[in-house]
Amino acid sequence: MNTWNSIAWFPICVGLTGAGLVLSWFTWRRRGLRSGIRVGAWSLVPLALYLTGSILLVGRIGSAVVNFAQSFVFSAKTWSGVVLLAVAALILMVSGGIPLLTSGRKRARKKELRRANQEAQATNTGSAVAVSAGRGERAAVEPTSAPPAKVPAKRGKGGSDDGLDADVAEILRRRGIK
Repeated sequence: MNTWNSIAWFPICVGLTGAGLVLSWFTWRRRGLRSGIRVGAWSLVPLALYLTGSILLVGRIGSAVVNFAQSFVFSAKTWSGVVLLAVAALILMVSGGIPLLTSGRKRARKKELRRANQEAQATNTGSAVAVSAGRGERAAVEPTSAPPAKVPAKRGKGGSDDGLDADVAEILRRRGIK
């Protein structure tokens, strides 16, 4: 029979529960009803563990954690494993992470970049473009016959006729640059 099983748990659990209930009364007086009830609930746990027979399970779990920590701290073999795990994590992070987690974001970024490039190309050439692609095919960019819709330019304080200059002037003015 080991030492953990030979301890008289009933007096210890009753004492912890009693001390916790006294502490919950002081907490209730100092911090309010809600905090006092919360501390009171936690103080009932030791007696509940004893009455359900779970105190031995908690003891075994605690003993296992202590044994693991003890072997972890004093073992060169364990520390070499920790170093290898850190190196592996560093290599994964440097190489772009886990492919399954990042592929969706990269695809979305590429799609957005492709859309922005097509819009820029459409505004630069003065004609609209249509994109057609089947599954697994590369997208083909074809000019359409309809000209792009003209957006009326906002005039900033500078009174520029060019819409882009007016927008840039407006942004600069809002930032306090111009």
